Amino acid sequence: MHKRSIGEPDLDLRDALAAVRAVAAEQAAVLLRQWSSSSPVDDDGGRDFTTRADIDVERNIRDFLRDQFPAHGFSGEETGDDGDDAEYRWLVDPIDGTKYYAAESSLFSVSIALLRHGAPVLGVVQDVCAGKCFSAHKGGGAFVDGRPLRGSRIDVLRKAIVSVDTPNSDVLPQDEREWFEGRLVGLTRHTYRVRALGAGALAACWVATGALDAYVDLTGYVKPQDLAAGWIIMEEAGLHVEHLHPICGPPRLVAAPERLWAPLVQVLDADLASSVDPAETVG
Repeated sequence: MHKRSIGEPDLDLRDALAAVRAVAAEQAAVLLRQWSSSSPVDDDGGRDFTTRADIDVERNIRDFLRDQFPAHGFSGEETGDDGDDAEYRWLVDPIDGTKYYAAESSLFSVSIALLRHGAPVLGVVQDVCAGKCFSAHKGGGAFVDGRPLRGSRIDVLRKAIVSVDTPNSDVLPQDEREWFEGRLVGLTRHTYRVRALGAGALAACWVATGALDAYVDLTGYVKPQDLAAGWIIMEEAGLHVEHLHPICGPPRLVAAPERLWAPLVQVLDADLASSVDPAETVG
């Protein structure tokens, strides 16, 4: 691939997407080879830890992106940030779902996103065990292995299955805890099902396929690397994707088909007029 900055006039986002799809597939193979032998290398005794595979795969992806796009910034789940002031910046989560990976469960993925001025313009999520690649770039549509994604056809909130990310409410300030608990109960009362998968990138992709009908971040603290690729994939699949400002705490990301958007926001009691630009919140 010819080395260039995506900011150059001759850039074709399709070329960049093809290259990133290829490196994601290569690194998925690395994860599978290390799966049964990868053990935690950074473990605080709690629920968050890092495996050797996380570090190896992120370094491989970082080296590739630095070689192909030297003018771009980078933000990695494991190896840190550089080029924060760059117009374009890559966000990489080498294993979204490390806990599942370490437990030899299949609910994990490789997630790579490109931001321009903080807003996602390209995303790839490699579902490692299923061997499927979800991808999108701005204005180009969303696909899984070449098949277009259109989101859910459900048109009534009471029939919808909503994927949520939930916080550890014990550590939240009281007003945020009460907001979260109230909205979670509200969702269970006004939807068909609520699912909390703990694998944000894959959950976003399944919203894009229609396997899930909507997504709500009830925490406001989900890491940008977890959702940036999923954001552009959901958006290009035709979903309304937006951060909303509740009455307390940080913005929350909500994604839904247009016909479910208003009733879902009503349940969340968020003020659409106070929604914020993705450039302020994604990366």
